[in-house]
Amino acid sequence: ISLLQDILPDGETHKMQESVARTPTVVFNSAFTAAQYPGITGRVIPLPVDFSLFEPQNAMGCQQALGLPDGCVLWVGASQGAAGQVKGFDAFLQVVRLNPDLNFVGVFKDALPESVPPNLRVYERLPHAELVKVIGACRVGLCTSRMESQHLAGIEMGACGLPLVVPPVGCYWQRKDWPGCEVLEHTPAAFAHGIRACLGKVAEGEKQWVSDYWRKEFDIEVVRAAWTRLVEEIENEQARSQQDLEERG
Repeated sequence: ISLLQDILPDGETHKMQESVARTPTVVFNSAFTAAQYPGITGRVIPLPVDFSLFEPQNAMGCQQALGLPDGCVLWVGASQGAAGQVKGFDAFLQVVRLNPDLNFVGVFKDALPESVPPNLRVYERLPHAELVKVIGACRVGLCTSRMESQHLAGIEMGACGLPLVVPPVGCYWQRKDWPGCEVLEHTPAAFAHGIRACLGKVAEGEKQWVSDYWRKEFDIEVVRAAWTRLVEEIENEQARSQQDLEERG
């Protein structure tokens, strides 16, 4: 079984991926990832999210604990180098600066930016137990990534009941009837329009259905069951092949 979950640009490493993936069974973490490798046939089994940890929180309680105002927009990503470019940190910063009437929260996986606008609160390398509280204090999740194979951070936000504003990448690609807003143009204006459309879209008492929407696809038990079925299929196929060989012998 080959697991292909990182989208790499054309080049030697991309060719190496294709070479390794020429096994009888290839697993992609999203249909979007699979679409980037048209010469490889496989099935999709996503990476899971722990819904026992990432679950709807009491927004007011989280806001008071963190000193955050109501109506914050949450972004999780990186600010440095190639990772910051892929995550669209520059686009996120433009959205923040061009919408001074909105409040934003940024959680950075690498390092805090040297300076930020006054309407942006920043956190660095939060453990999951703390990240849940930050998500719980916010009202909308934002993804400005230029490329994503799945986007676990967004699924974690969705698990906590937040509607999402996202481009058509990763697990959001070709997704229909879901609790969020797809942004087709990677521009500050398009992201701002999506954010304003989603603010107030999910009431406090409606967070659970948003969480349940993502749980049915990305819960640990759901993903484990998919892997179990795959392994059983391969084992049964190998058993049949062995039996055929014995009968021919």
